[in-house]
Amino acid sequence: MAESSTTPAAAAAAAPKSDAETEELLDRMLTRLALCDDSKLQPLLSKLLPLTISSLSSSSQPVRNKVLEILSHVNKRVKHQPEIGLPLPELWTMYIDANATPMVRNFCIVYIEMAFERAPLKEKENMAPMLVVNISKLPQQHQEILMRIVTKVIGECHASRIDDEVVVKYKLVNDSQDRDLFVEFCLHTILYQPKTQGGGSPPGLSIAQANRVAGKVPLKGDMLLTRKLGILNVIEAMELSPELVYPLYVASSADSHEAVVKRGEELIKRKASGANLDDPRLISRLFLLFTGTTSAENTAVDLRVNPGNATLKVKLMAVFCRSITAANSFPSTLQCIFGCIYGTGTTTRLKQLGMEFTVWVFKHSKVDQLKLMGPLILNGILKLLDGYSSSESDSVARDTRIYSFQAIGLLAQRLPQLFRDKIDMATRLFDALKAESQSLRFIIQEATNSLAAAYMERKCTYEGEGGGLVVI
Repeated sequence: MAESSTTPAAAAAAAPKSDAETEELLDRMLTRLALCDDSKLQPLLSKLLPLTISSLSSSSQPVRNKVLEILSHVNKRVKHQPEIGLPLPELWTMYIDANATPMVRNFCIVYIEMAFERAPLKEKENMAPMLVVNISKLPQQHQEILMRIVTKVIGECHASRIDDEVVVKYKLVNDSQDRDLFVEFCLHTILYQPKTQGGGSPPGLSIAQANRVAGKVPLKGDMLLTRKLGILNVIEAMELSPELVYPLYVASSADSHEAVVKRGEELIKRKASGANLDDPRLISRLFLLFTGTTSAENTAVDLRVNPGNATLKVKLMAVFCRSITAANSFPSTLQCIFGCIYGTGTTTRLKQLGMEFTVWVFKHSKVDQLKLMGPLILNGILKLLDGYSSSESDSVARDTRIYSFQAIGLLAQRLPQLFRDKIDMATRLFDALKAESQSLRFIIQEATNSLAAAYMERKCTYEGEGGGLVVI
């Protein structure tokens, strides 16, 4: 936690006092609070609240009881009067004080959250970026509370634009761990969708992640829309690396809100088109968006991340088909292909893209990876082809078959040993040459030629009359 200057109120509270003196001081404060009119309550709270909370650093139970009595009175007085503000800057300064005790911080954050609800927009706008600085050093529960505060302010203040002076403050979030946490929370907010009657979590999120984003009140309607648009404006203004923000922009381009989709597509073109699609960390994050949690049996139910929706998967496949790293990311590569072909809720378009990606994988994967994936993918291709009729004229179905036969040919070239005992494959291809339309026959012929070459490499040995080995 960064060092901070101490407020006069905190300094007064920190001055050496016996527990009895502190208790007496708090008792006088409670009396003053009880006698104060509502019209004069806000100025009093600006001094009283920091002093009271800072007294929780005492280990004396009578002192702590008196603090709780004062805070209970404050809560009752301000609960139904949102116009009464709380001393937000002072509370935040006390929270980030390096010498603050855990109990002081725990109570501070409760009133910081309450203070943000009551603060003027300009004050919230200026304070919110400060909450993200050094956030990675805070307890996880506090991180979540502060992130929700920040993204709520972002929705309220930056859905249409963000002022330059505020941009400067967000750019002060220069620690990589702080940035990663902030961007991840923003990504989860973009992925968030209102709960359906079936319950569970939205596509791309786990139950725990969805709960972290929403807090106690589910997000929906204009509140959710403005929050997403505000996030896109802030993330753009922060000028982060394309690899860091790419998943967020792709997720935006597959959102249910048209305005978010349009903004996401625009930002991909303007801000993320130069992303390194062979960055392993980026591809790993994109695969997680596609497949979700794959080892579900070893993961608690509320931590299991759902696969992305079909629209997002289509967007992601376009990325994977341009990434050498994606072609060499076993087992994610394999899980992605089978997710396209057989996954729950798959579509004909995803099946086509799955086969296009298969062709890409067979071209660009390393041999050791191909040996692991090739046999499994080949079986999947054959089952897929068995499910199609050669009479289907749909262009997507036709393209899927084209990619399937092309993939078989590529695999025969790169793993010829896989086909040397598969005589039935030749029969399948010859039958396809007769049954498929003219537009597919050239591709099938190429696959047949590759298969023939694989058979030609087959070497048979037997013992000759003189005891030597004859190779055919």
